[in-house]
Amino acid sequence: MRNLLSAGAIALAAVTCLYAPQSIAADTIELKMQFASPDGTSWNDMDRRFAAQIEAVTGGRAKVEFFPPNSVTPFKDWLQSTGAGLLDLGFVWHPILPGKFPQMELFSLPGLAKNQTIATIVYWRLRDEYPQLGELFTPEDNVVELATFVAMGSHLHTREPIRTLADLKGKVFGAQDSAGVKVLEDLGASAAVMVGSDAYLGLQRGTIDGVLSAWGWVNNFKLNEVSTYHTLLNLNPGTYSSVMNKDVYDKLTSEEQAHLADITPLHFLYNTTDSAAAATADIPAENIFVLSAEDQAELAAAMKPQWGEWVDKANAKGWPGQEILDEAARLMSLYDRN
Repeated sequence: MRNLLSAGAIALAAVTCLYAPQSIAADTIELKMQFASPDGTSWNDMDRRFAAQIEAVTGGRAKVEFFPPNSVTPFKDWLQSTGAGLLDLGFVWHPILPGKFPQMELFSLPGLAKNQTIATIVYWRLRDEYPQLGELFTPEDNVVELATFVAMGSHLHTREPIRTLADLKGKVFGAQDSAGVKVLEDLGASAAVMVGSDAYLGLQRGTIDGVLSAWGWVNNFKLNEVSTYHTLLNLNPGTYSSVMNKDVYDKLTSEEQAHLADITPLHFLYNTTDSAAAATADIPAENIFVLSAEDQAELAAAMKPQWGEWVDKANAKGWPGQEILDEAARLMSLYDRN
């Protein structure tokens, strides 16, 4: 074991040398970053690792200072605050800004993406073929996209058991995106888009019966404290980008910018399974429900119209909507075989 650890340390040192910038500017850069969730969560651990990598590739010239959740800016204003320089590193949850990211609404279509890693790879692949999918930010946003990812699919996390679709009728839910809201409403429930912290409060106060969200939210916003039952639906993956204030990004050397692009995917890969594993570790099996085959068929029928609506929206922008959707579905199926 000691030999293995020594070999790992040597390999890490070699990688660090590879990432050491060839030319270092004299000025230091202070990077302000706000946590998305309370301390002790896997998201915060991931952000600290990311910060350490940034500091390493800049040879210590950049230093990251963290702020507690919502202390600098509300979740919904994170993009604006990063562009304005209140923060230097930002996290943009696309569904909280409806209409701004129609490209990413493709990957929130219910039933399209079954696995977040595969869905993210498909997105990156499609960006090569359809560049408009990567045109997410405007000059007015004043940010540089570091990376964009597809999150995990969403499930229902509730105070009372939801075993069938009939149990949804008349209930009130929060949801991580508008696509989830529409599915729930089509099934007879009331729903509204909420961020994780608001969903916690809603469950705690009893103003909502549950939340449709990814397991990552359950862990990082501590929804397990206010929900007991979980119905597996795998709907509407949300999407998000990591961004940097453009004025600060321009202070980096070209080597530092290139290395930042190289390490950002690692930032994502740490997050793909940690949150889900942590969220489900202590849930009794009898509190996790799977819909019957009949209910799954009804759910699929309720979801399908959203696919056509996205195609119409894409066509209105001059994009080949059906072609993009068909290629996304083909790649999802192809990669899922591996």
